[in-house]
Amino acid sequence: MKLGRKLTLLALGVSAVPLAIAGYWWLSIGQGALRASIEENELTVAKQVADHAGSEIGNMLSILRTDARIFDLTRGGLGEAPSNQALLKFLQLVYHQSDDFCAVAMFDEHGAPVGQPAYLETPAAYEAFRNHEPMRPTDVEGVGLMAPLGQALGRGQGVGPVFLGGPGRTPHVVLAVAFDPKLGGGKRILCAEISLKRLGDYVATLSDHDTDVKLLDARARLVASGGKAGVAHLEAQRTPGGREGDLATGETVSEYAADGRRVMGAFAPTGPWGFGVVVEKSVDVAFQPVRRILFATLFWLAISTVVGAIAARLLARRLAVRVEGLAAGSRQIAAGRLETRIAQGAEDELGDLAVAFNKMAAGLDDARTKITQQTTEIMSWNQTLERRVEDKTRELREAQELLLRSRSLAAIGQLGAGVAHEINNPLAGVLGITQLLIVDLPPHHPARPLVQDVETQALRIRKIVQNLLRFAQRQGGEDFGPLDLARVLDDALELCSPGDLQQAGVQVVRRYAQ
Repeated sequence: MKLGRKLTLLALGVSAVPLAIAGYWWLSIGQGALRASIEENELTVAKQVADHAGSEIGNMLSILRTDARIFDLTRGGLGEAPSNQALLKFLQLVYHQSDDFCAVAMFDEHGAPVGQPAYLETPAAYEAFRNHEPMRPTDVEGVGLMAPLGQALGRGQGVGPVFLGGPGRTPHVVLAVAFDPKLGGGKRILCAEISLKRLGDYVATLSDHDTDVKLLDARARLVASGGKAGVAHLEAQRTPGGREGDLATGETVSEYAADGRRVMGAFAPTGPWGFGVVVEKSVDVAFQPVRRILFATLFWLAISTVVGAIAARLLARRLAVRVEGLAAGSRQIAAGRLETRIAQGAEDELGDLAVAFNKMAAGLDDARTKITQQTTEIMSWNQTLERRVEDKTRELREAQELLLRSRSLAAIGQLGAGVAHEINNPLAGVLGITQLLIVDLPPHHPARPLVQDVETQALRIRKIVQNLLRFAQRQGGEDFGPLDLARVLDDALELCSPGDLQQAGVQVVRRYAQ
């Protein structure tokens, strides 16, 4: 992989990866905090609405209880039971106590009606009753059918099931209060059919485009909702912490599916009256700020990625040009053009490398110049020596063959001694440096075998030079004496390099006579 791509990937990793991690972390924190805030807010609204609904029902039950205490004031003289006209006036008085009362009736402990119920078919015709819902005689029959008479007799008061009543088919409920009249004759139950329209309108006003507030009855049926204004029938609803058709037992918050969408809902009961309030918020709407954070994170992640890639590309191109300059200079040096120099460029590591490269090239050029001069001198010396040897040989050949041979050998000995001397000087330096390197290198260093090989070959060269020098010294004059022929043969084989002989497939067998 080229340097440009490597730097581009590095820039992307340095710029994009931390931003992606930070964005994911911020998103998780923001989503958790937003969820907690929404759930807390929904539960607070649900409890407030539930408290309000419970308070409204409780107030109307209090009205019935208060009115039941004054029932005895309607009885006739001498402890007689109130007349039908007095009983109707009493029920009309109760009817007048709240605009939510649609019809008021009284029953005995056996469930039989006592007197005529109080209601109005056209309440708008009367200024004092214009806020009441109109009721027809057939509608008033629902008071006895839906009244919680058993609850009232057992507990003193009761709240009946919600039903659609009146000509407008709006949600109604019957409240009942049991009491003991002083005139005797058993318990009486004062019942009032009330309209939940005003309470439903209040609940509807609390809803907005993304939050729906629902009032549910004891069977989790929809009584009122801002999201379903004008509902003409009671629908079973899914509630937080409960199944469809069942209310949860206490305050709860959860996420669930409702009306084909995911919502976050909070539920709060209204107390002992069997109602509950649900506040729902669409998950898509609720987490819209989180999605905006996500989009912003992705946008800036893309921006940082593009900027990082462009910056890395420009930097890589600049570095690639300078590195290519170094590579081209190296190729020029390898081709033997030691006069090559490269531009230093900026003052950085590559600039220092360029300076070191130029110094190396200059050093190599100087070394080559010196070697060339020395080679020229050696060749000149060799030519002079050859001429002298030729002259001496010609003179000695004319004088005496044996003397010519002796003189020739003496000349060769002098040449060998000179060459050996010239070789020993640099060889001693090479051998010394090599042995110092061997001492400094660790036992398992990868370069140690190479340095040891250099030492071995240098020692072999020194031995050859010593043999050559010894040979040259012996040829300096007649030195006759006993000769160890085995040693001469070993030296000759050493000069031939046993390693080269072995590589060439030559096997040396030594058999020396005593």
